Amino acid sequence: MLLAIDIGNSNIVMGLFHEDDLIAQKRVLTYASSQWRAAIQGFPQAQDIMIVSVVPQVERELREYLLEVGFSASRIFTTDDRSFETGVYFAQEGVNPAELGADLYVNAIANHHLLKKKCLSVDLGTASKFCVLEADGCYRGTTIVPGMRLALDALIEKAPLLPLIPFEPTAKVINTTTVACLQSGIFYGYCALVDGMIKRIKKEQGNLYVVLTGGIGAALHEYLCEIDQYIPNLTLQGARILYTIIAQ
Repeated sequence: MLLAIDIGNSNIVMGLFHEDDLIAQKRVLTYASSQWRAAIQGFPQAQDIMIVSVVPQVERELREYLLEVGFSASRIFTTDDRSFETGVYFAQEGVNPAELGADLYVNAIANHHLLKKKCLSVDLGTASKFCVLEADGCYRGTTIVPGMRLALDALIEKAPLLPLIPFEPTAKVINTTTVACLQSGIFYGYCALVDGMIKRIKKEQGNLYVVLTGGIGAALHEYLCEIDQYIPNLTLQGARILYTIIAQ
């Protein structure tokens, strides 16, 4: 059994794999150590751990806890070593693969192994990442936009008199109450941003198969027009594939 752990800026997602099958999953807040400790305890059958992290401090704390509860250091794998042949490569001179975020790295691995297509990977989370990958695994590059939740939180922080805004669509785009006006603007405005970015990237990079993932992707995927496939557990799948490469 493999426990894949994706440590993001807002959430930690854990997935338990039996061979290629994701059989259990939990999502907790990244900085709520009591939550992720309890979640780890809920996977006692895990034999190996694969960690994908963009938050070094939390990763260190989590690794220490794994050792405390009896996991062997030799059975804990990470994305730190980029020397393995994964099928993903960088053609541009001067590009350092180590600078690519761990989440984007395993997303690219998942896209390459699962799809074998020239694709645009759209990961909507704390930040929104748009990454282009050739069918042969060549990583072309990325553009990054502040995430939908981050945009909403920034608006509320700068305007403290605003009420709490629900994170869901409204029946209409044009509304008459403050809450509904802001709610529709944030939700549909961000959908327009994502669709617009995809169109602009396609114009620059050519035809692309568009794959959506990420925590915000779960809320938006039914309202986006430019998506070909929604894969909610893309990062966990990439972690699983990387583990099979490293551990073989």
